[in-house]
Amino acid sequence: MNHSEPLPAMKIAVGPLLFGWPEAKIQDFYLSLTEESDADIFYLGEVVCSKRTISGIKWQLKLASQLQESGREVVLSTLAMPTTEGELQFIRDLTAAAGEMNLAIEANDMASVAVASQLGVKFVAGPHLNVYSHGMLEQMCRHGAKRVVLPLEIPAKDIPDVIGQSDIEVEYFAHGHLPLTFSARCYTARSHGLSKQECRHVCFLNPDGIEMHTLDDHDFATINGTQIMSHRPFTAINYLAELAGFGVRTLRISPQASGMSETLRHFRAAADGAVSAEEALQGVAGGRNISETFCNGYYHGRQGRVWVET
Repeated sequence: MNHSEPLPAMKIAVGPLLFGWPEAKIQDFYLSLTEESDADIFYLGEVVCSKRTISGIKWQLKLASQLQESGREVVLSTLAMPTTEGELQFIRDLTAAAGEMNLAIEANDMASVAVASQLGVKFVAGPHLNVYSHGMLEQMCRHGAKRVVLPLEIPAKDIPDVIGQSDIEVEYFAHGHLPLTFSARCYTARSHGLSKQECRHVCFLNPDGIEMHTLDDHDFATINGTQIMSHRPFTAINYLAELAGFGVRTLRISPQASGMSETLRHFRAAADGAVSAEEALQGVAGGRNISETFCNGYYHGRQGRVWVET
């Protein structure tokens, strides 16, 4: 087995669940990872659609408390596109509760940043805040961010300029279906002939979203409720050394319905230098053709959907 040099200490984060799952499945998923993985950070909360938060804040806080007991850092994620006063109030209540538990929130829009700043609650600047410049990163620092997640489309070559000489912790979306767009309409409900208002939570029927193809039957995207995601999962597991050199210190792995523990194990081994970059890439591929399984175009400043060999 080929080994590489250990990288500067890199944390592994399990990002917020982006797909619609029943709450019992969500609880089992996160609690199992406290036993089966070496993840350092758990993001917990609804980012895509407020209708998925069936039991409200108390259920979420109870699970957060259970995850805290495992010794991991827990962050409560907020909606990326709040559109109603009720959703804004949910963000206020969630942020206040996070402060009482000494937790940070992940702010995915500027309204959440404002709420966190007003309440004096620590926050992580989420990937949907579009921190594409050093000036924007500094603005997040001034608002009180403890960590900044880089935007999904940022080319690798631009990362050093964004980070600059800042000492804030920087996180990178390193694996999973890329959450690209949000809409006021629900694509999943529409595909079942339902409206968003009376969706019957049909997104729960598709734990990894719905594959979308063109009229010519080419792979196109993944439908996830009100969100459009990349058809193929993105991965940067073979670029961890380069990311570490840029100053990235946290790697985000987006939840998937199966194989999550194995994916986290491959990332941990790659970050620790226990395996080479190529071995790690082959590991997450699980014997599948890499160029037909993953995408990494954005990393190289190309179309996001493609796989670029290096």
